[in-house]
Parts: sequence; C-alpha cells; structure tokens
Amino acid sequence: MSSDEKRRYTRLIYAGTFKWFAVGLVISVMIGALYGDQMYTVWALCAVGSVFISWGWFIYLRLDGMRIFGFKPNPKERKVPYFHQRFKEKRPYRPAFRKDSADFDDDLNDATLIDAERFTERQQEMARVLERVIAGVLLFAVSFLV
Repeated sequence: MSSDEKRRYTRLIYAGTFKWFAVGLVISVMIGALYGDQMYTVWALCAVGSVFISWGWFIYLRLDGMRIFGFKPNPKERKVPYFHQRFKEKRPYRPAFRKDSADFDDDLNDATLIDAERFTERQQEMARVLERVIAGVLLFAVSFLV
C-alpha cells in the first residue's frame, strides 16, 4: 500500500471504531440508567467491550474461511433485495441519523472522503475486525477509568 492508501485505510478504521465505540457507550449508559447505578454502567462497558472483541474475532474467523454455524452461503443462489444492495445509482431516502459521509459528498473532497469500496474485500473485512476489537478495548479502558 502506498502512504495515501494507508492514510485512507487508517481513516476508515478510525471512523468505524468511533462509530462502534459510541454505540457501546450509549448501550452501556442505557443499561446503567435502567438499573439506576453507576456500577452497572461499568459492568455494561466491560460486557459490551467483550462482545465487540468477540464479534471482531468471529469476523476474523470467517475471513479465514471458518463458518460458525456451518452455514456456507452460495453467492450464485442468493438474491440481494434492492434495499440492501451496496452499489446503486440513486440512493433511496434515508433519515438523517442513518446517513454516512457518502451522502454528503458535496462537502467532502477526495482527501477527506472515507470510501471502503477503494479497498479489496479482504482489506474491508480486516478493517471491520480492527474496528470492533479497538472499540472493545477502548470500552474496557473507559470502564477502568470510571
């Protein structure tokens, strides 16, 4: 990878990490508020962090060819509905909280755009692994600091 591609790859991992970190924080705070004690928030931070780390590990295992439940999808038989297709000419309406940086490409230039399609499938999967594992480690760190 060139230095420009490494910077884009790091930016992709960074954006995904803090997305999952924010999701983990929100879930943990909601659990703590539900039980009404800060100690439950700390336990929830550890639990969500361990879930993210194990999720990253399972993605890594799938990347190496292991299927968890013996399910081996055949891409020739699978039909993806239009709603779930990634490469579309016109994007359907989505609420603001579901939008990502690609929906605001008039505000972005080529240096700041986070675009996963530039990388191979293996690189994208490794980015997903690193996102979840780093987010889990950060949640563990926050639980020790609280």
